[in-house]
Amino acid sequence: MAEDIDLYDVLGVERTATPAEIKKAYRKAALASHPDKAKPEEREESEVKFKVISQAYEILSDDEKRRDYDQYGMDAFTRNGPRAAGPSMSEEEFFQEFFGMGGFGGQPSAPRQNARRTEDALQTLDVTLKALYKGKTEKMSIKRNIICFICKGSGAKSGVKPRKCSKCSGHGAVETLRPIGNGLAIPVSTKCPVCNGRGEILKEKDKCKKCKGERLVEQSKILEVYIPSGSKDGDKIVLRGEADQEPGKETGNIIFTLRELPHSTFERKGSDLRAKLRITLVEALCGFSRGVLEHLDGRVIKLSVPPGKVIRPTDILIVENEGMPVKGGNGLHHRGNLYLDVDIEFPKDNWFLETSEMRKIADALPFGPQTDINGEMEEEVEFSIATSDVEYGHDAEDDNNEAWESDADDEGQGCAQQ
Repeated sequence: MAEDIDLYDVLGVERTATPAEIKKAYRKAALASHPDKAKPEEREESEVKFKVISQAYEILSDDEKRRDYDQYGMDAFTRNGPRAAGPSMSEEEFFQEFFGMGGFGGQPSAPRQNARRTEDALQTLDVTLKALYKGKTEKMSIKRNIICFICKGSGAKSGVKPRKCSKCSGHGAVETLRPIGNGLAIPVSTKCPVCNGRGEILKEKDKCKKCKGERLVEQSKILEVYIPSGSKDGDKIVLRGEADQEPGKETGNIIFTLRELPHSTFERKGSDLRAKLRITLVEALCGFSRGVLEHLDGRVIKLSVPPGKVIRPTDILIVENEGMPVKGGNGLHHRGNLYLDVDIEFPKDNWFLETSEMRKIADALPFGPQTDINGEMEEEVEFSIATSDVEYGHDAEDDNNEAWESDADDEGQGCAQQ
């Protein structure tokens, strides 16, 4: 089968293509066939095609390998050819060497389902910011398949030996040809439809009564998942050997991906925390000493601002070593910082009772009114007050057009009534 592959056709270039043209064609073909861009049901085929394209480029981009290929074809890499991997390489070995798959004429390679280890189980674990700060052990109940403890995974009654599947000769897989484009087809292994990939067949009366010949039974189990202090969103926790079991295979893992839940007070970025610091106007001008917020571990964070130190609305107070713990760090010296955004509470309108009281406050403050801007013309205008998140930047012309259309509609209705 190896001699039927035309690497120039795989990349879609002429045999006279320059190295630059080959490189450009490879990038285009690799991008179009990348497995990450394929639909889930087409991903396996895309992976195979991507390997073929990559191997074609590996040979044609190497001057010496390309020269051998142009002279001998793919025989240059098989059967004692100049690029043979050893004294002799079969077609099956060729496909395994260059494309990671089995060939024809020999024992079929195991399909994806028959890997040496069972598939890992992937789960998302929602965790509060408090649990990520302090660390926590989560207990959860799972169900998984384990090898039947009665038949020890044979699926048969005691004393009964399963017979070999005649369809796949006991390999659990059969070979088929799969087209990959450009007139090429490659051998791929698929699970045997007769024995369902087991390589063995049992009569109904010979099946284990516990597992009904399935070789597996369901198990309920309580798992403990330890979340280290300082863990963050996206971190993975691996419980080895806790996935589904399967006869003849190493047991895969359960992999938990942490998903950090939003917090009502704190916002996290890396190892730092951010929160709002709400103070009154008197505290901003005259200082204060009090507890300002409760931390994730239950401690109350106290701040002391001395008299004479003015806190302004745009200020951010930085408290070192009061952020998130650094995973694997050592105590308080391995924490991020806490950033406090100042939010000053101003008094409501008309909060003073007498004009004389307002005069006293104005006299006590160290600054008077702003200097008046003088000009030839002065016009007093009305205003409104909005919050900081007000939307602006709209097109006033659109408002004018809407008003014009409304007036036009009214005029049209008036004409219709006459």
